[in-house]
Amino acid sequence: MIGESFIITGLLIIAAASLYRAKRKKWAAATLPLAVLPTVNALVGFTAGAVLKVNLNFVTEMCIIMGALIVSCTWIGFLTATLLNRRKARLPYMIGSIAFNVILAAIFIHHYYVLLEIRG
Repeated sequence: MIGESFIITGLLIIAAASLYRAKRKKWAAATLPLAVLPTVNALVGFTAGAVLKVNLNFVTEMCIIMGALIVSCTWIGFLTATLLNRRKARLPYMIGSIAFNVILAAIFIHHYYVLLEIRG
């Protein structure tokens, strides 16, 4: 899942850059919290697997994913309260963003659980 996480992060950064170039700076900033979870997953997976050559246990991986999820959702809530002015845009942005993060975290958890069963 490290490669997929890098791809998701790259796509979200490209989306934020495109919004920034289109003079939608607030929406570009609102896109960045979505990149927290895949970035953390990719960096932890790459650092633990390729650099340190260790296998993290399931609980450690879940704590890292849940911590990134909490940071991302808190950042989304903060941006919703401070950055987005239109009331009509707040609720769909918040629901969609948090749903994206929760679904992505569930996918990562499922992946690590399957790896746990394979490892023994």
